[in-house]
Amino acid sequence: MGSTHKRSLTKGIIWEASMFILATIIIYIWSGNLVGSIGVNLFILAIKSFLYYVNERAWKKIKWGKI
Repeated sequence: MGSTHKRSLTKGIIWEASMFILATIIIYIWSGNLVGSIGVNLFILAIKSFLYYVNERAWKKIKWGKI
């Protein structure tokens, strides 16, 4: 059973939103700079979301471990 590109993208967005919130809180506690922590996380979010999507699509093509 496969998955669509839309499903993979949606999973990535939900995951990254959760991690964005967590990382923002941690960086804010550490630095005390809310705007800076949001800015850093937006940059990282863009890169990680793209790489997660590529990873999902690559693993969809690998038959190893599928039943």
